[in-house]
Amino acid sequence: MTLPEAEALINCNHFNAPQPQTWFDLGCGSGLFSEALNRLLPKGSSIYAIDKEPTSFHNSQIKFIQLDFIKDPLPKVSVDGILMANSLHFVKDQIRFLTKIKKHLLPGGVFILVEYDMEKSSHWVPYPINFLSAQDLFKQSDFEIISKISDRPSTFNNTKIYSALFQSQN
Repeated sequence: MTLPEAEALINCNHFNAPQPQTWFDLGCGSGLFSEALNRLLPKGSSIYAIDKEPTSFHNSQIKFIQLDFIKDPLPKVSVDGILMANSLHFVKDQIRFLTKIKKHLLPGGVFILVEYDMEKSSHWVPYPINFLSAQDLFKQSDFEIISKISDRPSTFNNTKIYSALFQSQN
């Protein structure tokens, strides 16, 4: 996937806010979606890109932190948003995990999920979350506002990759 494709997949009205924002990108991998997020956020925003494998960024607005976002405590920071692009499917107990990380969201904060729209697990996607399952999962985690942002064909398999925005009222 290219940077413009990643940007188009997560682009939504939430990025029209004028004030700088702070975000987590959990499971950032090579940083493709961190870079896409950085291009969409208002100037002066900051992103904590988190992954257990090392990577580097050449952008002062993206701060890489090497840790296992599933097992290790996250930085003690309140954020406007959390992005998880193709990483929530590695979390076995997703409800417990979402309850834990939701505490980092500021009131009105959002969660953007990018996942394969599939039900069958594989070595690369051990705990798949199709869009229907994601809606149920996030409702159980007290996110009331749910909207699909976009989807596109996956180059990984014969499914689609979708993006969705979830927001809590409190």
